[in-house]
Amino acid sequence: LSIWRNAVTSGTQVGGTEETELGLCRKATLLEGGAWLVSWLLDLLVPVAHIQVCLHCVSFFLPTGSLVAGQVTQREVPENGPVDLPCDAYLAQRGNPRIEWKFEKDETVTLLYRDSQFTEPYKGCLQFTPSSIHFSSVTRKDTGKYICEVLGESGQLSRSEVNLVVQVAPSQPVAFVVTIGNKAELTCKESDGSPPPTFQWYRNNIQMPVNPNMSEAFKNSSYELNPKTGQLMFDPVTGFDTGDYYCEAQNNIGTPQKSDTHHLEASNNISYEDMKALGAGGGGPVFDVRSPEEVANGHIANSINIPVTEIEEALKMDPETFKMKYAVDKPQVDEKNFIFLCKAGRRSAFAVEIAKTLGYTNARSYGGGYDEWSEKEGK
Repeated sequence: LSIWRNAVTSGTQVGGTEETELGLCRKATLLEGGAWLVSWLLDLLVPVAHIQVCLHCVSFFLPTGSLVAGQVTQREVPENGPVDLPCDAYLAQRGNPRIEWKFEKDETVTLLYRDSQFTEPYKGCLQFTPSSIHFSSVTRKDTGKYICEVLGESGQLSRSEVNLVVQVAPSQPVAFVVTIGNKAELTCKESDGSPPPTFQWYRNNIQMPVNPNMSEAFKNSSYELNPKTGQLMFDPVTGFDTGDYYCEAQNNIGTPQKSDTHHLEASNNISYEDMKALGAGGGGPVFDVRSPEEVANGHIANSINIPVTEIEEALKMDPETFKMKYAVDKPQVDEKNFIFLCKAGRRSAFAVEIAKTLGYTNARSYGGGYDEWSEKEGK
């Protein structure tokens, strides 16, 4: 017996069997024992307007009957609670119809009830009435779509669906940090929450907005945050992004759950954009470690020239001696924005290593150097 399951409520007669003119249909063959073999057929010429109709109205065309449009019901229930799943399709039938229930999850369909009995492993766990099935206690594994199909004595087929969401609070999420070159990817994973949770990220205990420009604390960062996937991507990652990070998972069931804290140590290098954000030499001490002759041919405003050969000696000076020689205050050991630059980044990187050995842990290098600065600034 061949059946054409169509996406509209009217069709044309084809060889004694009604078939839709739109071409969007599902062909099913009734096999021995009542099992259904289903394959979807899609005609790409279906008008868009008709596709929209399909979302609300589905019809079966049988040689001797038709399908009553299906209904979709939503049920949400806490884990371990009871629930009744209605078979609205039964209400459309008369007499003593044949009823089947199926369970669909992750694109897999399992036969749940047929021939007046539940299949394994549902026997003894569920209760059946013609108009519903009853769970005395649901678990997170029961989340999915339940399909009720009713075949009447007249050959009329009815179908209804129930989307069951078993509510489960999220467990503690797991955070991962991966750095590749000048990029950093932070990922937050949680697998127990139902419905699936959304995610928030925190740096140094401050919640990060989806758009970094929305917050004064994060406007110098360049990142993308996806609350649905829990992914936080820095491209590029800079010294501004150094800090302690953790994520939080929540789905409005129970309390939000927090991951362990991970420290992200950004590269010693900062970018041209970082230098601009710092206002060049106005946002902290910027030391140009080129030779005086090079600096005389061009330099960043407000930078202080200390040749790389003098860096170690200079940072060992007492504050008074340092100020007398270089006409600026000596940077504090915990100076937040402490930048070295040179022509193209090599000497400034060496200066950073010297500074770190002397306790200046926040020292960083402008990797692009004066070459990049002058090119971008048009000098």
